[in-house]
Parts: sequence; C-alpha cells; structure tokens
Amino acid sequence: MMIKFKKSNLPYLLISLLFSLMLFFNVNSQNVSQFFSTNSTYQEALQNVPVTLEYDSDEYFVHGFDTTVSVRLSSANRIQLDREADEDTRTFSVVADLNGLSTGTHEVKLQTRNLQSSIYPSIEPQTISVTIEKKQTKTFDVTPVINNGTEEDGLEVDSLISDPGTVEITTGEETMKQVSQVIASVDASQLVGEEDTVRTQVQALNANGEALPIQANPQTVTVSFQIERLSKQVSLIPKQEGTVPSNIQRYNIELDQTNATIRGTSAAISGIDTIEVPINISNITEPVSRQVDIPVDTGIEVNPVATTARITPVLRGSDSSSTEESSTTTSQTTSSSTNNKNTSTTTEGTSESSESTIASTN
Repeated sequence: MMIKFKKSNLPYLLISLLFSLMLFFNVNSQNVSQFFSTNSTYQEALQNVPVTLEYDSDEYFVHGFDTTVSVRLSSANRIQLDREADEDTRTFSVVADLNGLSTGTHEVKLQTRNLQSSIYPSIEPQTISVTIEKKQTKTFDVTPVINNGTEEDGLEVDSLISDPGTVEITTGEETMKQVSQVIASVDASQLVGEEDTVRTQVQALNANGEALPIQANPQTVTVSFQIERLSKQVSLIPKQEGTVPSNIQRYNIELDQTNATIRGTSAAISGIDTIEVPINISNITEPVSRQVDIPVDTGIEVNPVATTARITPVLRGSDSSSTEESSTTTSQTTSSSTNNKNTSTTTEGTSESSESTIASTN
C-alpha cells in the first residue's frame, strides 16, 4: 500500500522540484549569471558626477568642497549599466551626508544612493573636505568695476551704473565678517559702443581683493556704461580695383573727401594714418560719379562713412595726342621767344649805329 502511494505522488514531487528550481534560479539569476559567465563583467568610467550635500540648508552654509567626482561602475548587466552611465536616464547620485555634524571643517565619506544592486560603484575621491558655518544674510551696495584696465585700450568711461544697486549676500557668519565690498566686474573688452549695457555676476571680495564663497540674490546685475573713445584724422586714398577694358589706358580717380575722422581704442587706431577706399572700375568707359563706403575694421567708427568718387577714363591714344599738342605749343613758344630776342637785339644794334654817326658828325 505504501509503495502504491509513493508511485502515485511521484509526478507531483517532480513538478514541485521543477518549480523550486525555477524559483531558485529566478531569485539568484545575477549570482548564477556571474557563476556561469565570470568573464562578462562590464565597466563604465563616469566623469564630473555631481555631489549632493545632505544638511539643514536653512540653518547652515556649506562651502569649500569639490562639487563633482569620478565614479567607476561595473556590472554583468549591460542594459542596467548603460542606463546608469547615461546622464539622461541615470537614477543614482553621489551623496555626502552632513547631518549631525557641527560647524567647522570635516572630512566626509561619499556614498551612492538609488544604485541598482547588480551594479558596483567605486568613487574617486572617496571623501571630500567640507566647511560648515552658521548661515547669515545681509544687504550690500554693488560697485561696478572694470578689470583689465581701460587706459591701455584708449577708453575713458564717463559713467558706470549697476541695476539693481543693492543685492542680498548669504554666506557663513565667519565669512560674512571678511566681506569688504560687493562688486559687479566688467571686462574692458565688453565695452562696445558709446552707450550700452552688459550683464555680469556679483562677487564678494575680502580686503585683499579675493573672492569669497557666497550666494547672491540676484546673482547677476545689469551694468550700464557710457564711454569716450580716442579719435584722429586720417587721409583717404582711392584704390583701383576690377578689370580695365581694352580701350582704356588708365583712370583718373578723385574723392570728394580726402580726409576722415576715425574713433576707437588706442590699440585699434594708433597705427592707422591712411585708409584705402576701393573703387571698382570694371566696365567704366565714360566719366561717372559713384558713392563708395569707407572701410574700417570692427570696433572702429569712421565719419563720414562714405564718399563720392569721380572716375574719369583715359582712352588709349589720348596720351599721344596730348604729348604732340604739348610739343607743338612748346615749339611755337620757343620760336616766338627767339624772334622777340632777335628783334630786341637788332633794335639795340641800330641804336648804337645812330649814336656812332652822331659822334662822327660832331
């Protein structure tokens, strides 16, 4: 009876065993995969992974830490690894937990959050240095300043105004004591035109002019400026360009304006004494007047911006006719002068003869 019972339950035992094995492999699929494919481990090296700080941001101000780290990920699951390696699909983060730490400077261990268990991380560096201070906020006037100087660029700034004129500075209590001034720094290269504006970030400096770690509200201000530039007068010279027709010997070109005034930085205009004005003479066979632009480099202004060019073509053969006429005129003039001289000489000779005759008679 017992033997018959066991034989009748054998199929059920086999089915139970099969389901147990399936459940085992499903739960431990990752370990089994690593067991049978020890060489199928993939790696990804990630750079500039942001560090997230966990602390009471209403109570404390934190600074002096590296904002990004490098992370190497390894896994036998290629799909999950690729997903975490991509910034757009990444779910994990690198965290520094500062909760429970007092004010001062601390070395804090980094860790990953929300990373799949099948992926193994390695963070470099493993720790970061963090300075924690009590948070403080004050209002400061903003002073617009120009860095890199303006004298060497030939600029004279008439006005420099910040809008808004004040900002809120948030930092640590100890750092706040070091704030000497709050500035909006403008690079001299940004000063373009006679009147303009530029958007720039706010900085807090200590007495040595060193930037301090702060949060500004607003972070940027608009600096308006009005500047004067150097000016000088230069000569305008026509420069012939284009193809000369076969029946034209040359062109006589005259400009209505022979001088112009240029304005710009000292470095830009100091080496300019003349400006060549290009005149295109292609297909010009009769006298014509054209308005042409006066070319200048970017950053230089010119007044006037254009001038009128009078272009007169000289036909081939015109030079020979002019030369012959000139020669004929010269010959006639020379002959006339010679005749006059001879006449004068003859007149003088007659006078002498008359005088001699009178003397003899006497």
